[in-house]
Amino acid sequence: MKSNSVPKLYVLTKSKVISGLQCHKKLWLDTNEPIKQELHIFYIGNRFGEFARTYYGEGCDLTGNLDAISAIAATKSAVNDPLIQVIYEAAFLHDGTLVRVDVLRRNSDAWEMIEVKSSTSLKNEHIKDASVQAYIAKACGITLNKIQIAHINKDFIYSGNGDYQNLITEADITKEVLQNMNEVPQWIAQLKPIATLGASMPDIAMGTQCTEPYNCPYQERCSALLQKLAEVPISILPYANKNLIEDFAKQGVYDLRNIPASSLTKPQHLMIQAAHQSNTVWLSPHLKSQACSYTWPRYFMDFETVQQGVPLLAGTKAYDALPFQWSIHRWDSADQILNVDDGLGYLKFYDPNMDREFLQTLLSAVGTNGPIFVHNASFERSKLRALVKRSTCADLHVPVEALIARIIDTLDIARDGFYSPVMMGSYSLKNIVKAIPTTVDYSSSNGLSGGGDAQIAWFKCTDPNISSSEKLDWENKLKHYCAQDTLAMYDFIKYIAES
Repeated sequence: MKSNSVPKLYVLTKSKVISGLQCHKKLWLDTNEPIKQELHIFYIGNRFGEFARTYYGEGCDLTGNLDAISAIAATKSAVNDPLIQVIYEAAFLHDGTLVRVDVLRRNSDAWEMIEVKSSTSLKNEHIKDASVQAYIAKACGITLNKIQIAHINKDFIYSGNGDYQNLITEADITKEVLQNMNEVPQWIAQLKPIATLGASMPDIAMGTQCTEPYNCPYQERCSALLQKLAEVPISILPYANKNLIEDFAKQGVYDLRNIPASSLTKPQHLMIQAAHQSNTVWLSPHLKSQACSYTWPRYFMDFETVQQGVPLLAGTKAYDALPFQWSIHRWDSADQILNVDDGLGYLKFYDPNMDREFLQTLLSAVGTNGPIFVHNASFERSKLRALVKRSTCADLHVPVEALIARIIDTLDIARDGFYSPVMMGSYSLKNIVKAIPTTVDYSSSNGLSGGGDAQIAWFKCTDPNISSSEKLDWENKLKHYCAQDTLAMYDFIKYIAES
């Protein structure tokens, strides 16, 4: 390993280079006004990374060493120690750019570099990622004779008993990286000025780079800087036709309220336009009789699922959506008033029998009669049918299909005949409750704002290092959050029936 002088400061990291290649403004924001994101996909990646460190065997693990100078020195020492065969999170610094290599493994008289990705396939962006790593490592004197991406085997089914032998698939990208490496110095030279504190923010228009290859967290911030062409943009229409939007833009018309009704062919779009034009709630006359016609008792149901990455439950794949929580509110009569704490629930993060338990407790909670309301029913139906395909639950097929036959989709009900201008084109429960009398307060969900946050809670609660008190706190948060969704559906149906 060459003896490189180590600057006290570095401007770029591999992540910042990849960020800058996607969008210069994104890199500038990462440097000057970063948003701290906590996404469930990060947890999948972290857990898969932990698994990779066991998969590739014992070695010098620098994962916990976050000090660049110390990590670089430890890397140099490990490289020069012939007894060390594997280095995890090896640190290299060159041309103001710091990289941390996931796995560096001795391979004859050279080294094999392995970048670990929690995707289920090799992607083009992985090659750019590895090219940056390889260029910096090579500049620091490391001879690489093989470069690979290790990713999740999409066909792997966990059989239990800790057998993860085929979870990892390796893709040799040595040739592609060697072809790409010559571009890396140009990338660094171009991006260093942008990543320097105090640099001017690049003027970049929003476009495809906002979502490719990664979803940018700054989209809301960038869109806020754009000139507001309309108070009610035509684009709020669900599944809005791009040609419609572009045609009216050419005419200088951007507001939904100002386009001719004859240009809208869908009843739902006409309903949304009428509501914004009159600035009133639009409620179809037939919805009240429909809401009053449902038999009693009435149930309101919601599921939470997780994509495990490294599966814990036998018989599952990495990205199967595993149900781990349900919430039910039961409404017995029109004069009964329900509250968020009146619901029933099931929540288990990991148990070998949780798939069967999930179904058995759910079937018991909803009985055999009465409609079961869910929001976006295709999700719950698909999860129920996936569960009964499992050998542990196959005998529950008949009662589960009977449950599915009772499901009524509140999303369809809303789309068919309800809209309020405050919803701004969205039929999510979080927007519907803005338009109806309700006690549901999603701001009281203690940071849980959607299914992604529920998945993060699952990862935290399946971390063996979590304390019992922290786990209990997450359980209470999840129960409250999921119950808010089922209570919101009750409030919606009650509102329609009483309108």
